[in-house]
Amino acid sequence: MTRAQQRNSQAGLTLIEVLVALALFSLVGLAGFSMLDTILRVQSGTEGRLERLAAIDRALVLFVRDVQESDPAALRQDSGSLALLRVGTGPVSYQLSDGVFIRSLPRSGFEQALIDGVQDLQLRSLSSNGIWHDAWPLDEAQVIGLPPTLIAVEVTLDLREGNITRLVETSAEVTP
Repeated sequence: MTRAQQRNSQAGLTLIEVLVALALFSLVGLAGFSMLDTILRVQSGTEGRLERLAAIDRALVLFVRDVQESDPAALRQDSGSLALLRVGTGPVSYQLSDGVFIRSLPRSGFEQALIDGVQDLQLRSLSSNGIWHDAWPLDEAQVIGLPPTLIAVEVTLDLREGNITRLVETSAEVTP
């Protein structure tokens, strides 16, 4: 037997080989951990944005449903609030208070914070003669002849993400 054959049959790992393997294993583990950390941070941020979008969507669905199921003749709107009479629910109002878009049910004393971080709320009403108004009902001075009917309400929310505008038709019947 030669000396090389004897060495191979008894050979183990040298200290340097063990240290190199340990260093490579540490680098792979560190890379995996940093990748996992990045993925978890991105997922957390995405979930927060998705929750915010869902809250905005829920608020607008409630607003649309309330306006569509309300009596257009009982609707009262000025630049910062909307009050309506919803069939089955009774009076409902929407307003902006301290940066929060709020839905109130005055009969039961219930207030629901729909969206926070709202910088501005703008409401407009569209009459049957095609004119936009900042307040509804119209003053007698603004009406010539037959009073127009309310056919739509527009809400614009100025959020930190941008502006969202929703146009909602009322249940009023328009005569040509």
